[in-house]
Amino acid sequence: MIDASHHSFEENIAISQKVVEAAHAVGVSVEAELGTIGDTGNTVEGGVSEIIYTDPKVAQKFIEETGVDSLAVAIGTAHGIYPKDVDPELRLDILEEIEYLTDVPLVLHGGSSNPDDEISKAVVMGVNKINISSDIKIVFAEKLREVLNEGNLEIREPNVLFPPCMEATKEVALQKIHLFKADDKAKYYTTSK
Repeated sequence: MIDASHHSFEENIAISQKVVEAAHAVGVSVEAELGTIGDTGNTVEGGVSEIIYTDPKVAQKFIEETGVDSLAVAIGTAHGIYPKDVDPELRLDILEEIEYLTDVPLVLHGGSSNPDDEISKAVVMGVNKINISSDIKIVFAEKLREVLNEGNLEIREPNVLFPPCMEATKEVALQKIHLFKADDKAKYYTTSK
């Protein structure tokens, strides 16, 4: 993953080209980012206060000039969990045009806490990867607090504290796998022989 989206378009191309050249030389695929991901203000991943949406025609040119294998697009997502008074709305119209004009897998960064119906539509429209680390981290932290608040403050052993947390994250991961229509897709990925 190379994120040079905070640079000018020309610099993003130049930086991404160098990464693609080096990575492809050793058989590694490259994901790049075009446009900006918003910031909900509650994550270390950062983002910007004003989203710059990915321009579909610019995305087409970027892919052609860089040779990236996948592209993270900006259609209205933000890193972190949205505050209760914020109702995110994905620009599926932009996604539809990007998907039509490009031929690489599309990626959504900042996929956590977006409306399930919009995420599901994005998957149908061509998004192949969705980053949801905040959804996973929140559930883990909430379960850990719950375990500690059950009178277990003296427990210090990770092998006692973490299993319930891992089970909670597994439940969220399974729900997301179903939402992303990724059930039974592991067979398409192989490990080293």
